[in-house]
Parts: sequence; C-alpha cells; structure tokens
Amino acid sequence: MYIENFLSEQDIKEFKTLCKSMQQNEINIVCIGLYNHGKSTLLNVLIEDFELRTFKTADSRETIKNKTIKYNGILYIDTPGLNAKKEDDEKVMDVIQTADIILFVHTITTGELNQKEVEFLEKIQKYWSNPQDFIDRTVFVLSRIDNIEDDEDIAKTTFRVQEQVQNIFNYSCLVAPVSAIDYKDGMIDDEIELIEDSNIQELKKLIELLSENTKEIIIKTKQIRVEERFDVLVDKLYKKIEINQQKMDMLKVEQQKMEETFFKDIKQIESTLKSMYQRLEDI
Repeated sequence: MYIENFLSEQDIKEFKTLCKSMQQNEINIVCIGLYNHGKSTLLNVLIEDFELRTFKTADSRETIKNKTIKYNGILYIDTPGLNAKKEDDEKVMDVIQTADIILFVHTITTGELNQKEVEFLEKIQKYWSNPQDFIDRTVFVLSRIDNIEDDEDIAKTTFRVQEQVQNIFNYSCLVAPVSAIDYKDGMIDDEIELIEDSNIQELKKLIELLSENTKEIIIKTKQIRVEERFDVLVDKLYKKIEINQQKMDMLKVEQQKMEETFFKDIKQIESTLKSMYQRLEDI
C-alpha cells in the first residue's frame, strides 16, 4: 500500500514543504504585491544590492516564479505579481503559508488598495484557518513615496490602507511608507537626508523587531501548521478508507445477490432436469 494511491501529489508536496520549513532555522521574508508595484526594487535595497541586479526590476514581467536569496541569515523571496496570471496567485498563496514575515507591497501613487489587492486579502480572510496569523506577520509597505510631494497625502493613504485591512480582517495592521529609490541613491551618493527620508532603515528595524520578537512564535507557528496539515491529510485518508469500505460493502452485497441469483438458477435448472427425467421414465 502506497500513500500516493490515497493522497494527491499536491497534498504530499505541500506537507513536505511545511516539514522542510519547520526544520529551517532561517527567517524567511516573502514579498508579495501587484506586478510593477516595486517588490523587486524593495528586495534589492534590503539586501544592499544598489545595482538592482539580484531581483529583476525590468518593465517587462521578469518574475514568473518564486526566487529566493539568502542575506545576513534571512531568506528573501520574490514572487510573481498578483495581477499577472491566475496560476501566479496560486504560487503566491502557497509560499505565504510558509512565510515567517510577509511584505505586502503597494505603490502609494495609485492611492488606496485596488480591487485586485482587496480580493486577494478577502480570499486569505475567507480560506485561512487563522487570518490573524497573516496580519501578525505582515507589513503593508507603501512604495515610491518619493513620487508624492505632500506628506499629508502619504499620511492619508497610510490611514486609508489601514482602514481597508481593518475592514477585511477586523485586526489592525502595520503600514510602512518607503522609497527604495531614495535609499539607493542616498547610499550611493552618501546623502544622509535621502536615506532618512526613504524610511527603509525604519522598515529594516521593524523587520528585525518582528524577527526577534516572534522567533519563538514563528517556530511554534511552523509546528502548528505541520500538525494542522497532518490532521487534514489524516482526515482525507480516513475518508478514502471509508469510501473504499463502502465500495467493498456494496460489492459484497452485489456478490451476495449474484450468488443468490446463481443458486436460484441452479435450483430452477435442477428442477427442470428432474421434471424432464421423470417424463422420460414415464414414457
């Protein structure tokens, strides 16, 4: 008996991924968001790649699968844009379930979260067993604040995004307005003011704080995820066994009916033959 006969390939793959994640000591940070909203640029500056080569940032759709880079003991993972293809959304949904920290990147120049982003968050709220778990390890990053001249507009959009997330999850969230480009230019040209205005240092401190404060929680969460998934798979197996048992019972009933019909036919034939022999004897 092989477990592959009772569970799908996807079931087994997901469980193995969760087990592997539990064994890893590194914190993994997954960056998600719409296509062309600044995910790759943000990840590049977080790993101090100011030439923007590690994570592709071209105008064309470069990121078609998850890409992982290890930097200073942290695994940074870039994902395809949410608004690219349906299968990309599924890839993102898979990887964030094993994420320790999630950076949800939204470009502030478009204003509040759009319908596609809201729908994705609503899907998480609807289908995750514990939606608060997502909020507790997610930072909503508002990118490209260097394109907004008025600080009041940044504050308004920040508040509106917090309000949108609160309406979906009923939990408050962390929002960090940043400029990856200002930070890059400031680091290259040694411009302290640009570095400070970028808020990237504050985001790094926030990530570090989340990593330290939630380390034990992260380990426990990974364990819980594995246990929950294990329970789901066990339940699937029991249902398969139950279905197979029902089929066997039905087959037994059918077999019994066939046997009864068979013996009934045999008796009928024997009776007919006996009657024929009797007639022959009487002749």
